[in-house]
Amino acid sequence: MTAAANVSFDDIVVGESHSFGPYRVPEQEMLEFNRKWDPLPIHLDTAAARAKGHRSITASGQYTLCVKQVFVNQMPWRSAVIGALGFDEVRFPHPVYIDDELSAVVVCMHKRASKSKPDRGIVTLSMRVYNQNDETVLSYLDTVMLSRLVDTASGNAQQ
Repeated sequence: MTAAANVSFDDIVVGESHSFGPYRVPEQEMLEFNRKWDPLPIHLDTAAARAKGHRSITASGQYTLCVKQVFVNQMPWRSAVIGALGFDEVRFPHPVYIDDELSAVVVCMHKRASKSKPDRGIVTLSMRVYNQNDETVLSYLDTVMLSRLVDTASGNAQQ
């Protein structure tokens, strides 16, 4: 499936997967984010990070979520997104470091049409972001509401 303005909920296939990346983590970008949004010592000071068992300064988990969003915005149905409904089972099993090369795999796990609004559906996606060593740095389930193709004459979703 390729990115297109008319890709909607109806085009998504359960079990379908998409791969993205890599995205290299730039030092200045990561440090600026850490300073502003999550100034823990492990995110700003190499000695503090090493004292906690890390090889160097680590990215904030929130930064990792923002990098993930770069990948999400490459999804073929991005223009159909109505809104995020929730994240479940969010995990950061390995740290992210400066110059890591991050990639992602997104798999459609479940989908259902909205019971109350025929112009939309709900999709659950399994998200995995991993580094150049194939270590998972972020995993979670993402529930998203997407628009459906609607027959303007009847007001019903197209089949």
